[in-house]
Amino acid sequence: MVECEEALEGIKRRVSADLLKLPASLCHELAGRNPQHIQRVSTAALRSSLERLNRLENYLCSNP
Repeated sequence: MVECEEALEGIKRRVSADLLKLPASLCHELAGRNPQHIQRVSTAALRSSLERLNRLENYLCSNP
């Protein structure tokens, strides 16, 4: 049970980090842009994060 909890905690940390991995400059890049541009950039960033989540090898390795 403990091993399973530790494995799930590691997966949770990696998934959380990937979901929050947006460029620090994103706010500055989007400032003053039109809504369509902001939507395109946001959609691309979310898709990229979701694609990384799709790769099991990112979450099943033993190193966090």
